[in-house]
Amino acid sequence: MQTVGTISDLLKIILEFKSFFSAQQIYYRGQKNGRKEGWDLLPSFYRERKQNPKIPFYTDKKEEINAIYKFVEKNYDYFKEIDFSDLISIINILQHYGFPTRVLDVTQNPLVALYFALEQVENDDENHPVIYLLYAEKVNAAYMVNNELHDFYNENIEDKKRLYSPILVNGSYLSDRIRSQKGDFILFYDETDIAKIPSFSVEEIAIEKSKVDNLKEELELIGISESTIYPSLSAETKKIKRNMLNTYMQKDFLRTGLEKSVNNFSNPKVDVNRMVEQKEVSVPRKYLQSKKMFVGLNPQKK
Repeated sequence: MQTVGTISDLLKIILEFKSFFSAQQIYYRGQKNGRKEGWDLLPSFYRERKQNPKIPFYTDKKEEINAIYKFVEKNYDYFKEIDFSDLISIINILQHYGFPTRVLDVTQNPLVALYFALEQVENDDENHPVIYLLYAEKVNAAYMVNNELHDFYNENIEDKKRLYSPILVNGSYLSDRIRSQKGDFILFYDETDIAKIPSFSVEEIAIEKSKVDNLKEELELIGISESTIYPSLSAETKKIKRNMLNTYMQKDFLRTGLEKSVNNFSNPKVDVNRMVEQKEVSVPRKYLQSKKMFVGLNPQKK
């Protein structure tokens, strides 16, 4: 298994893998653990079924499809742009919000996959993050798969022979989150090892644990962060709070160090606070001065 410690390392391996498939699209998936740790390339539905073998949702397809549509009905605002017969798009969106489905997320962006591999990993924890490079001989349009999926849940024996599993499907871009993550998915009609399917090529790449923090910094520098992966005001709020906390901690650390130095030299004339202000890295801010940008706001003149 190849190992990477920088984004540059990863891109070199991708170019090598891609050279075997000409101009075809390569897909990527990041996980905080790989197959060596028992994290098979399987959708959440099959992983959770092993833990809950007696729950009807995981054993009866009618119960499964009923639960899917009940969820859609109760959360209509997230699905109002989708026809209720567009089952494949509904399942795709459910997957991105944590609902247990028969689809496995992949992305066309390797840096997004790297973000997911590292998202819940720290340098000193027990995880062993990996990235998968995947190629499928055929990519299926969601519309074309939809009829077969309905047949599958209705147990239409006549058409069952047409179902091939797993299959790579274009994702529904009706969701902001899927668009931002360049998300597509692999649909599994049954539990199977994707690495043993002739129509797929899969390569697993390990990520050096000692480089996790460095890789996160690299991703942040090129604009791959929580706020771009999960576009929402709440994500932006978390980012701002995190930046404020980091700034405070840096200033506090600097002040503590200066106070120790001053105490060691017993120099009462040293103004520690002023030294901290001078040492701070000033961040240039763009102030909006155009009145047109503040329509309706009337600041009081001093």
